Amino acid sequence: MLEDSLCKRFIQASLALAVFLVFTGYVFLNARLNDTAGDMVLLILLFLALPRLSATRFDRTGTFFIALFWAFLALTLASVLFPPSPFAKLNWLLIALYRLVFSSIIVFALCNLSALDRVLLRWGLAALCLLLAVLYICEQQGLGIQESLERFTPLRLDQSPWHDKNYAFWQLLLMWGSISLLWQRSPFCNIAALVVLFVSVTAIFVSTSESSQLAVAISTVVFLFANGVRSKGHYALYYCLVVSLVLIPVLWVCLAPVKPLLADILPQIKAITNRVELYDYTASLIRKELVLGYGFGSTLFMPIPKGAVGWQHCFPGGHTHNLVLQFFIDHGLLGLVFLSAVLSFFFHHLYHTLEDNPQAPAIWALLMAGLVLFSLSYAIWNADIVLMYCMWLALIFAVSSRHGRPAADWLSSSRPSLMLILLGITAFACYSVDYLFLAGK
Repeated sequence: MLEDSLCKRFIQASLALAVFLVFTGYVFLNARLNDTAGDMVLLILLFLALPRLSATRFDRTGTFFIALFWAFLALTLASVLFPPSPFAKLNWLLIALYRLVFSSIIVFALCNLSALDRVLLRWGLAALCLLLAVLYICEQQGLGIQESLERFTPLRLDQSPWHDKNYAFWQLLLMWGSISLLWQRSPFCNIAALVVLFVSVTAIFVSTSESSQLAVAISTVVFLFANGVRSKGHYALYYCLVVSLVLIPVLWVCLAPVKPLLADILPQIKAITNRVELYDYTASLIRKELVLGYGFGSTLFMPIPKGAVGWQHCFPGGHTHNLVLQFFIDHGLLGLVFLSAVLSFFFHHLYHTLEDNPQAPAIWALLMAGLVLFSLSYAIWNADIVLMYCMWLALIFAVSSRHGRPAADWLSSSRPSLMLILLGITAFACYSVDYLFLAGK
């Protein structure tokens, strides 16, 4: 009986590692912003993750997560049932919702790691991270690693600029996820963590992704800061640090156009100047529809006047390149309140989970790395991008939660759920009243 139990736990742990292994292989070989390929990988990850749910206990926290999804559904559904502009699209919402549901299942399946899970992931993720970095560096030196591995994947290889950026994003997130399981466990683990850091940063700076390189710098500063100033007893300080990534876009909307203010100090790098122009134009649109926005997915179909944003005639990639601005332009102040509430709940959970965790500095760096990346890009609901959200959250919950440890008390409280339900009802009422009684008047 004991051997049977150990075998089951080993299979469960192996499935957790397999989820990260499959996604890492996909990122290195195939990811190319193709929804067919991305959705197939999402289903494969779901297939691997589902058996782990049998060992997952949700206690009373299920109510909160149902309320969270219901509030998001109410906000987005209202914006396409009662569209505030001709750009909101129901079919895009349906596609986004099923990806979010499947991704949530994968994240839940990787919560509450057992001791065996943590051991296997500790060394498995570190090995994966080092392997990914070394293979990428070798590929960039012209050794043809991708072509050599082509027979191991049924999907088409890709080496486009977007693929390179997607690789760098995952290398950064996987790096901090690996370090989160190694840091401060032993001198040997600390040395292993520094090796993972050095090799990964080298690979990221070999890539062409400026967003990832900036995120490396910021997340490393956060890591050093968190090692010196532990989060326990500094709730307000850490909260301000995290929420600053919401406040900066809000200030941008208030101050736009910002480009003339920064003209003398902005480096003349295309990626930076294009984003500044895009954020300025987005801010001007937000101010015109401040309360309700333009509806879910509106930036996919919204044209940009000639000369407003460089040579672009539409939103590049169909989104604002900032997740906060994306919610703001799609759903106005309602979207901003929803996203701020979700981030606040998420922070509150992590803060109390990490109070006595010696690996906390690396987990805060992992959180900040993702927030910086999604502040500069990846603000849309394509399969590959939702996969990146999913795996980022999966890493955070996997490295911060432990089997048998009770969930945060506030997740079992009815107050957060009621707040989300009230927000959803308010959103539905606002969109319907605007559409039925105020539109065109």
